[in-house]
Amino acid sequence: MKTHLLLPMVGIVLAGTLLSAGGCVSKAEHDKILAMNRNAVDEKNRAIAAAQELRAENQRLTEELDNVKKQLAAKQSEIDLLTAQKNDLQKAFDELMAEYKKLAGKPPVFMQGAVLPPDLDAALKQLASQNSDLLEYLPQYGMVKLKADLTFSPGSDMVTPEARAALAKFVGIVNSATGRKYNVYIAGHTDDLPIVRPETKRMHPDNWYLSVHRAVAVLKDLAGAGLVQQRMGAMGFGEYHPIAPNAAGKKGNVANRRVEIWIVPPDRFLTLPGAGDAAPVAAPKAKAAVVKPAAVVKPAVPEAAPATPEATPAD
Repeated sequence: MKTHLLLPMVGIVLAGTLLSAGGCVSKAEHDKILAMNRNAVDEKNRAIAAAQELRAENQRLTEELDNVKKQLAAKQSEIDLLTAQKNDLQKAFDELMAEYKKLAGKPPVFMQGAVLPPDLDAALKQLASQNSDLLEYLPQYGMVKLKADLTFSPGSDMVTPEARAALAKFVGIVNSATGRKYNVYIAGHTDDLPIVRPETKRMHPDNWYLSVHRAVAVLKDLAGAGLVQQRMGAMGFGEYHPIAPNAAGKKGNVANRRVEIWIVPPDRFLTLPGAGDAAPVAAPKAKAAVVKPAAVVKPAVPEAAPATPEATPAD
C-alpha cells in the first residue's frame, strides 16, 4: 500500500522539477508529464480504494472470528455439562457394580435353603414325609405342591377325602404361632391335554377354568378346616407353566397337573399387612362350623362321581 501512495508523489515531484528546470518544454513533453500525473492520481485512487476494501475485509474477518469464539465457548459449555453428567453416571455405575460384585458370589434366595422359619419348615417337612404319595414340600420356595391326579378325580375339581385330610393338617401348621404370620396363596396348573368330554367341558370349558376351579376348591377346603379366607388367594395358570415337558401332540404330562400352595409374608401381593393376625381368633369358629358337615359330605363323593366320569388320567 505504501508503494501505491509513493508513485503519485513521484509523478508530481517530477513534473514540478521539469517545469522549474529552465524554461520552456515542448508540448509533447508537457502532455507526457500531464499523462504521468493523471496516471499517478489514478493509481493513488486505486490504492485508496484497495485500502478501504482491505479495512472492510479485516472488519468482516474480525466479526467472524468473534462469532467463532462465541460458538466455541458455547460448545465448551456443552462439553463441560456432558462431562459432568458422564462423571455422575460413571459414579452411579461404579456403585452399582460394587454392589453387584458383593452379591455375585451369593446364590439366589430360592437356592439358599429354607425360606420359612425353622419350626414351620420342620412341620411342613414332616407333613410331606407322612403324605409323600399326595404332596411334596419345596423348602427353597416355601411351597407345598399337591399332585392333582391324587388330589382330584380326573376332570373334577372335587378334593378327594385323602387330600382333604392332609389339607386339614396343613391348616393346623399354618395356624400355629409362627405359621399365622404368613398368608397362603393357591395356584392351579394343568398339562396341555385338552378337555374334550362334554360332561367335563360343561363344568370346566378349558384348562384355564379347570386350573382356577381346582385352586378355589383347595381354598374352600382350607377355609373349611379353619384357615380364615382373609389370609388366602387363588389363581390359575392353565397349561402355560409346565414343570416338565408335555408329550408331543398335546398328550400332556401328569407332572404338570398340580396345585401349588405358597406360604408367603402378608405384605406380598395385594393383601394388607397384618391380615394374618386375625387367624387365631376366627379359626376356631370357622372350624367348628364347617368340619362337622364335612363328615356328611364325605360319603356323597362316590355318588357325585358319575357327574364327571373320566376313564383315563386325561381331563
